[in-house]
Amino acid sequence: MKNPFKIIEVSLPQYTIASKPDYISLGKIVDQQIEANFPDGQYLERVLSKDDHPNLSLEELVTAICKNGTDRYDPTRKSVCHEQFEIYDYDLHLGSFEIRNGKIQATPEDEQPTLFGEAIYNFYEHTPLDRGYRLRLDLMLLYDPVFFEQAKLFSEYTNQPEHRFAKYLYRFTDQKQKADALRGIVRILR
Repeated sequence: MKNPFKIIEVSLPQYTIASKPDYISLGKIVDQQIEANFPDGQYLERVLSKDDHPNLSLEELVTAICKNGTDRYDPTRKSVCHEQFEIYDYDLHLGSFEIRNGKIQATPEDEQPTLFGEAIYNFYEHTPLDRGYRLRLDLMLLYDPVFFEQAKLFSEYTNQPEHRFAKYLYRFTDQKQKADALRGIVRILR
């Protein structure tokens, strides 16, 4: 049976990267919409900036994601920090969270008290380190974790130490069911 799938929109014109965003207040707005629109359960999440996909409009990017189940629509395109993770057999970088009793449950390692606030923080504070510039988030993809497994090192690298961020690397268990793994897309409108 195909998973229920939903696209929701959250208008956040006040969210810009011209100056430091208010991670908590912006994050709470998006978190509340996720809580109101998605059922209790476990989720994997991926956040994206349209600016990482300059050849596509936001609508074209969403269409590609709905068709392919992921923003990895170009097999020749390398992911961010590819060199650090090329020894792993993985498809996507994903975070995880749970909605319990209608509320997003924070994990102990969260630096911000909101799920989306943490993502805004990371893309404002950390992307200058790996990309050289800040990014505004436009999409959050929500996945059903039953369609994924934790990434593993390729066999020729099993003697390598685990990368500290390897826990965020996942692989689809069935490459033909990527679109079935999507539970929803949250569009963060400018």
